[in-house]
Amino acid sequence: MKSSKLFWLRLKQEWEHRFRTIKSIVDWTVFVYFVLPATVISFFIYRSWWLEIPHWMDGMPIQLLALFFFLLWGDHFHTYVREADRIFLRKNKKLFLQLKQWGILYSYCFQCLPVLGLGIAIAPFWYQHFHLHTGDFLLFAGLWVSLKWLIMSIKGKWNVQVRGWRSLLRGIPLVIGALIIWQLGFWLFMQQHIGWLLLLILINTALSMLFVRRRFTSVYNFEQDLAIDELEKNKYTEMIFQLSLDIEKQPRISTNRTKPRLYAQSNRLFKNRNEKTGYLELFIKAVTRNSQYIFQYLQIISVTSAAIILLPPVWLKIAVMISGALFLSTWVGNTWRRIVEEHRFARKYPKEWGYFRAKKIVTTALLIPFIVIVGLLVIVRLFLLTQIPNL
Repeated sequence: MKSSKLFWLRLKQEWEHRFRTIKSIVDWTVFVYFVLPATVISFFIYRSWWLEIPHWMDGMPIQLLALFFFLLWGDHFHTYVREADRIFLRKNKKLFLQLKQWGILYSYCFQCLPVLGLGIAIAPFWYQHFHLHTGDFLLFAGLWVSLKWLIMSIKGKWNVQVRGWRSLLRGIPLVIGALIIWQLGFWLFMQQHIGWLLLLILINTALSMLFVRRRFTSVYNFEQDLAIDELEKNKYTEMIFQLSLDIEKQPRISTNRTKPRLYAQSNRLFKNRNEKTGYLELFIKAVTRNSQYIFQYLQIISVTSAAIILLPPVWLKIAVMISGALFLSTWVGNTWRRIVEEHRFARKYPKEWGYFRAKKIVTTALLIPFIVIVGLLVIVRLFLLTQIPNL
């Protein structure tokens, strides 16, 4: 079998796996009542942007494009290796190496598609609001893609099985370095220093090739290639399952600890023992032991806060705040259902006053920080607008 045929076969299998994963969540009822209407509505909204720029874009500066920096993360160079290739590798090293090379070259080319999709999405604003041209977009896209290649090549040299605080500390220098390069490139783009910008794009691309060279020319880093491909496959599956509220989000196990770090002795949180405190203790321990729940809660607050800061109309800020509060209430209800209602011990007892009282306390306790943080942002933003009208 030729290496190209083997690569396209495995690429086909990967996309079939993604399609089956999506299909397991988006059944015909979800497609008919949610996906199809959302697609039609999005098409007409996008068409209206070409006819007339929406009013909420008034006052939006071109510096808003710098936020594309947050879309640079999360990908690796794929080699499309499999666990069974341990034996296959010993038999035909040349074919195996060519398979890896096809995968890395495909990863280089595939990263051009996201920036193309983003370009199509923001095209009405790019041409009619910011008054930029196609050549400007090609330069901006080149900067974005080349920096993403560089980040992917550096991450490919890391041990992807390292998690937790060690992974966080390891990623800080990369984030700082990428941010410096992005700010430099964006400044060159704003000042229209085309020659220097092209040079920066070439340097980013050359460095990415240098860092990925070992994976491109050697078959002796099989474990690293396999770990990266498994990470990307599992990450995509988890991301799809996050869209389903009926699937339990299991905590990520990164150590072989026999006891949790929090409440290792299962100490009581409340002196008074009754139905209400029992439900509260169950919920608090389950949420604080699972970082996924904490991350989702902070994500809701951060996304709502960012939207309030970026969107200029006052009525839109208030609408986003109300929508965020409703979404957070829904999230709390779904989390409570997964942790408490579906718990094997809690299901033995009827839903009496303690159950509803505890749920109300949890909802209120989680809504208060959200309202305080987001409300302060709205007040500060409105105050700054009165002091600096052109802000």
